Amino acid sequence: MSLAPAPEPWRIEQANCQRADALAAFGFTERQARFLVQVLLHAGVFVERQYAHFAGITHGQKTTDFLARLVDRQYAMPIATGALHRGRLFHLHYKPLWSAIGEPDSRFRKAATLGRLIERVMLLDAVLAERDLVWLGPSADKLRFFASQCNEAARLRQGEYPRICFGEGPAKVARYFPDKLPIGANPYGSPHVFLYLVTKPSPADFRAFLIRHTNLLGALHEWTVRLLFPQHLTKAIP
Repeated sequence: MSLAPAPEPWRIEQANCQRADALAAFGFTERQARFLVQVLLHAGVFVERQYAHFAGITHGQKTTDFLARLVDRQYAMPIATGALHRGRLFHLHYKPLWSAIGEPDSRFRKAATLGRLIERVMLLDAVLAERDLVWLGPSADKLRFFASQCNEAARLRQGEYPRICFGEGPAKVARYFPDKLPIGANPYGSPHVFLYLVTKPSPADFRAFLIRHTNLLGALHEWTVRLLFPQHLTKAIP
């Protein structure tokens, strides 16, 4: 009698490959599917130049066809950001796309103010700028990675990960990694990059973010917190 093979450990790279395969079933190329995985996980919205940069191409027929497919099939909604022909955002809202990557209830699928969408484009810029890191988006991915992939943080109990709790007693519910900000992880070493988008001139929210992450940061050997400042808040930089 032979024993069943041990299950393979969860790996974020494999999970993202499976997500890309699921999106390719909608008729996207491998490159388009890999790009859409990053958009869906970290922003829900993108601009044309981000796809062109990811694909290593310039504005032209390929980018035009990709955007037209998303809009014509009602997978994405184009959103004007100013005067005509001054650029558009593309917000992915087609629920089957989100279901295909295992995130049918992501808040990124829902409508948001233009300001919030632009903030998400900033976060996506930061993610796409460092493709040597594996970027963690959903809270489940973060918990799985740090619990099973990162030996430095494996000793943390689940209740020690960043969280916000609601309710009391048996009705108490914990929401892990509530800031929903990307974490750039290096599965094979350090450092890890924690993105933080500054949205207010006061440091109170950033202080709360650091407090929530104290246990995790203390368990990691090396890390960086990278602040992203929208142009209108650059005066708040010390």
